[in-house]
Amino acid sequence: MEHMVYVRQFETSEEITRPAREKSEKCRDYFDDKQLTSEEEKALNARGQPTVVFNEVKPKVKTMLGLEKQTRKDPKAFPRTPDDEDAARAATDAIRYVVDDSEWDAVRSKAAKNLAIEGTGIVFVGVKKVNRGQLMTSTAMTPVIDPEIRPISWDRYYYDAHSSADDFSDAKFQGIVTWMDLEDALDAYPEAADVLNATWAHSQHTDTYDDKPKWNLWADYSRKRVRLCEHYVREGGTWNFCIFTGSGYVVDKQPSPYIGDDGEPECPIKAISLYVDRDNNRYGEVQSMLSPQDEINKRRSKSLHLSNSRQIRVSPAVAQNADDVRKELARPDGVFIGENGDVEVLRTTDMLSGNLALMQDAREHIHRTGANSALAGKDTGSQSGKAIALQQMGGMTEAADFLDCIRRLSLMVYRSVWARVRQYWTAERWIRVTDDENNVRFVGLNKPVTALQQMARQMGVTKDNMQDADPQVLQRLQVLATDPRAQEVVAVENNVTELDVDILVDEGIDTPTIQAEQFEVVAKMLPGAPPNIQPILWEALFANSAFREKEKVLEALRQPPDPQQVQMQQQMQQMQLTGTAAEIEKTQSETAENLATAEATAINAQTKAFEAGAKAGNARIAA
Repeated sequence: MEHMVYVRQFETSEEITRPAREKSEKCRDYFDDKQLTSEEEKALNARGQPTVVFNEVKPKVKTMLGLEKQTRKDPKAFPRTPDDEDAARAATDAIRYVVDDSEWDAVRSKAAKNLAIEGTGIVFVGVKKVNRGQLMTSTAMTPVIDPEIRPISWDRYYYDAHSSADDFSDAKFQGIVTWMDLEDALDAYPEAADVLNATWAHSQHTDTYDDKPKWNLWADYSRKRVRLCEHYVREGGTWNFCIFTGSGYVVDKQPSPYIGDDGEPECPIKAISLYVDRDNNRYGEVQSMLSPQDEINKRRSKSLHLSNSRQIRVSPAVAQNADDVRKELARPDGVFIGENGDVEVLRTTDMLSGNLALMQDAREHIHRTGANSALAGKDTGSQSGKAIALQQMGGMTEAADFLDCIRRLSLMVYRSVWARVRQYWTAERWIRVTDDENNVRFVGLNKPVTALQQMARQMGVTKDNMQDADPQVLQRLQVLATDPRAQEVVAVENNVTELDVDILVDEGIDTPTIQAEQFEVVAKMLPGAPPNIQPILWEALFANSAFREKEKVLEALRQPPDPQQVQMQQQMQQMQLTGTAAEIEKTQSETAENLATAEATAINAQTKAFEAGAKAGNARIAA
């Protein structure tokens, strides 16, 4: 019976991967500060020592998650031919709309957290019915099917245990296990009521009262729940889909409803593991921190105990019972009756210092694991921005595997999103993109083009320039609009089923310090640069800026100048130069005239002074 084959696949997967799952659970407990066993806590409480844990795992994981947030990049579709540039822009807008609508940043962060702690990040790329953005019909509203990205918790995911590829590309089957209340399951799948009730009836012969059902049980009698498996299996090169429980199919086997890039059914579960050992066990970065973290806890607990305890040597003349001596020594006002030297305190500082040194070594080992302080931008002192960026690039080698897994998972998700768009967006669809200066822009997909619209475009008439168009051309279009054939659809613009693009994602740490330094250097060079160099510097200035619309500015700068505008600018410059020369000539003439006037005035004053002096001399002679 085929159903039982799938049941055995699931149960075998759960059984084989159980040791790895138990380690993953331990990794999660260590991240959540649950690092001491109940026996250890009892021992600490018995000797009056606090159950303190210095969690070195959580800061490391948080640094990795912060790095994931820092390296987020938007998906982008690239044209495969020069004629596909418009198609690539439409595909980019469609993918970004879906990832924004699905809150992909939060989904990706959850997958990254599972990847760092448990070792595997899982995402489901499916579809959903939405009321928002509905298509209007004559009598009713037609619901729209949109692609959807949702996270899958690592403990709800099962897979072919013989798979050794980190991205599960060689897995024969993958699936999602879900516990549902029997009542909810019957409401969701009324046609499978017999199968669900049979599964529940079998559970009444078991004694399971755990809040979390055991791995080999199909129903939980205490909570009245049943377990369902959403199973995707590859058979004959085709991915098939079904939902089953212990007693039979809830949804019969059928080809996967999701079509991939190649036009064939695909598995919508996208998963990747950080590390895979030779036994195909999957684990994350935290597993390598468990042993050092245990040593930190043990060494610190031992050091605290040694610092609060003393070893003594007591003469038999003082006491015979060691317990009485220990109790008296523990009292702050303890008294020993004896001669000088009968009680000797032994030094234990060597054991204390040894434990502290080993504890520090364990802490440094964890600090060297994964994302380090250089990558986090810490311990940089007064270094320049370029030095900090180079240090961060060196620290990237420690987190290269983690970031590469995130990039590959994102790429798988984006390509599946585009496949869903091509599969389900078959009618005309308008999506809003919020990345322009006015925060509102609409992109049309599968937009029908009538013969009249096509002819108007050939004549150069659009909605934007209709007011400035030639009246004769507009009159001709009005005449053509009366022909019924003009309303026939002759083409489809941005037909997503025909768009052929490459989807890429560039993940990497941002280096705003280098960009800011380059911007500052170019800004200082620009004022004194020769006129023929200034356009190049303007382009470099915007390229290194954080200006939101810099792509539009760069595109405008790279376009060849309009000859008429260049001629007008040259004429303006010539007029300015002519006016400047005239002003200079006028200034020079006025300056020469002023100098001549001043010289004449000076000569006239000297002449009058000479004449006055001569008259005075003649008067003295006459006297």
